[in-house]
Amino acid sequence: PRAPPPPPLSLPDKLDDPPAEFVCPISHQVMSDPVVGPAGISYEREALRQWLSVRKIDPTTQASLDMGDVYANFSLRGLIARWAAGQSGGGVIFGGGGASGGSAGFAPGQTNAEGSVGHRTAEAALRGEEE
Repeated sequence: PRAPPPPPLSLPDKLDDPPAEFVCPISHQVMSDPVVGPAGISYEREALRQWLSVRKIDPTTQASLDMGDVYANFSLRGLIARWAAGQSGGGVIFGGGGASGGSAGFAPGQTNAEGSVGHRTAEAALRGEEE
């Protein structure tokens, strides 16, 4: 049997320019409780649970999928927490609360008014670099 999942991160309401890897492909928000499926794609746990309650397929690959096939993505969770702490001056809570994550501002890949793409790589974000 698996251990119960950890509680979601309590993320600040406003997180600017999240790396694309931190944004759920279903909810388009920064993930606070990422899970990874057999194809290696990560999703926000609750967004995937809702998706799978209607459709029993992976939203990206269209392969058969259920919640028993996914696992907590602790590595991604840690990267998101570290990045968010840098964004908010250390205000990320590792569990409890259950805020679902802030808005991504604009969708990954979408451009803003200046023509910049709406994401940075995870590595650049953690180093505090721009694209």
